[in-house]
Amino acid sequence: MLKNILNVISLTLLISLACAYAAGANEVKFDNQDFVLKATAQSLNVPNALNEYFPKGESHDHWTKMIGVYHIPEEKDPIKYAEEIDKDIEKAENCVLLKFVKNNKTDQAVISYLENGQENGQNFFTYNVYKYEKNPVKGITEFKYAIKYFFKNNDEIVKLAQTVKNENDKYMTMLISSPIPPIVEKELN
Repeated sequence: MLKNILNVISLTLLISLACAYAAGANEVKFDNQDFVLKATAQSLNVPNALNEYFPKGESHDHWTKMIGVYHIPEEKDPIKYAEEIDKDIEKAENCVLLKFVKNNKTDQAVISYLENGQENGQNFFTYNVYKYEKNPVKGITEFKYAIKYFFKNNDEIVKLAQTVKNENDKYMTMLISSPIPPIVEKELN
C-alpha cells in the first residue's frame, strides 16, 4: 500500500516537472538573466525548427543578448559540422575565432568567435558561442548564446576585447553544461 502511494506521488511529481519544463520553454534562464521566446520557425516562416530568446524589451530585430536553439535535420555529425563552421569563420574578414573545442566522447563541439558588424550607423562586435550536439530525433542541434557590444572608438575596442577574453571560458563552460531547451513550435503574436 505504501509502495503504491509512493509510486503515485513520484509519478505525479515527475509529470508536474515535465509539464513545468515544457511550459518553461517559452522562457529560459541563462547567466542569471531571463530570456523570452520571441522567434520560432513559424513566426519567421522558415523550414527548419528554431527558437530565439531575447531579454524582456528586446526583439529579433533589435537585441543586445540572445539565446538560439536550431534544429539542423540534414546534418548527422556535430563535430564535422562545427569544423566546417570553423573554416567559414577563419575565412570571413569580419570574424575572429576565439576558441574551438571538440569532445569526441560526447559527440559535442563548442565554438566562440567575434563578428564585426554595423547597425543603424553604430559599430559593434557580436560575441557568439555555439554548442553543437546530436539531436535525439534526427540531425544535430545548435545552441547559441550571443552578446552585442557596441563601440565608438578604438579605446572601447580594447576594453571590449579584454571583457570578451575574460568571459569567454565562462560562457563556453555555461553553454556546455546547460541543457538545450526543447524547441517550441508555435506561431507567435
